[in-house]
Amino acid sequence: MQTDTRIACRTVPDRDEVLESVAQIVAEQIGAQADRIAEGNALVEDLGCDSLDIVEIAMELEEHFDISIPDEFDKTARTIGDVTDGVLQLLAVSNVR
Repeated sequence: MQTDTRIACRTVPDRDEVLESVAQIVAEQIGAQADRIAEGNALVEDLGCDSLDIVEIAMELEEHFDISIPDEFDKTARTIGDVTDGVLQLLAVSNVR
């Protein structure tokens, strides 16, 4: 009897898909329309997020993408693009395991 030793890897979504999901999650958190959220928008300065919003966004991202976001997320993710890139990196790392 032969054992299947392949590791199941999930497909990492492309950047546009992640960006769309990030924009939707942020929009829901701050009560805005997702199509008004742009990659260059700063979470605090442009979108008015406070520390609680950022924690809740991180929690939603973790649930949506099935990833674990590090505590320093609020210090490194300044823009929607930063958040998107961070999610993509975490997805890539989790896909390797």
